[in-house]
Amino acid sequence: MTMTTIKVPAAVRDRLRERAEAQGISQGEALARLLDATPAPDIESFLDDVTERWGPLLDRLA
Repeated sequence: MTMTTIKVPAAVRDRLRERAEAQGISQGEALARLLDATPAPDIESFLDDVTERWGPLLDRLA
């Protein structure tokens, strides 16, 4: 399996770590479970919303 790094705010990273530790799974598995449990009927709208809300922060991190 190919691995990669994603940039997220530290608070998100910490929440993901806490969730994974509480469930006794890796952070990758915790993230996969969250994605599997989240309906995404309109991915374009979702991505537009994420870009609008997180874009300025992500620009500063880049």
